[in-house]
Amino acid sequence: MHGRLVLNKGDKPYTAKEISDKLSKQGKTAAPWKLISLGKGFFEFSFASVADMRLVWAMGMVNLKPGLLRLSEWAKDFNKHTQWQTHAHVWVRLMELPQEYWLERTLLEIAGAIGTSLFIDSATQKRVFGHYARVLVDIDFSHRLFREIMVEREGFAFPMEVVYEWIPNFCSHCQIIGHHVSNYRWVHLALPAALEKEKQREKF
Repeated sequence: MHGRLVLNKGDKPYTAKEISDKLSKQGKTAAPWKLISLGKGFFEFSFASVADMRLVWAMGMVNLKPGLLRLSEWAKDFNKHTQWQTHAHVWVRLMELPQEYWLERTLLEIAGAIGTSLFIDSATQKRVFGHYARVLVDIDFSHRLFREIMVEREGFAFPMEVVYEWIPNFCSHCQIIGHHVSNYRWVHLALPAALEKEKQREKF
């Protein structure tokens, strides 16, 4: 997993140990983990288990007071000079899913069609209600969003509606999270095409 430290002007930079100490207070992992600095505010995390990695990753963005630490999926050939923020953690609802699929491993596999599954919420785990299962997913918003996915098992398949509880502003022009393409008043000729691209990306 990677992390990027975002500080305000005048804030003192943190050492890897200082960040590690602050994160340790946010939640306890089953085994020790390692954090190394990559420079320019980027860090790389190593965990002993997938469960521990998901526990920390699910924090998404950690307020270090001062400063924020944005967490993201580990990627090969990581280059700190070419990083753009296209991922965000979003709670998704898997609508009207039959109860036989409400096992944690199964739910995480189903939600994996949308992005990288992190956690199911406590109400889903305890089956407080059966209208929808709720899963926290790390989503790359530079890719197409699916409003419906196919759930398959041997000899049977059915479509299932996916509801996103929150969708961040994503600029199809810059390919980053944080604002919408309509903010660019100077892209007069390109704007209609960019907006159409945005609509196509969010189609079912």
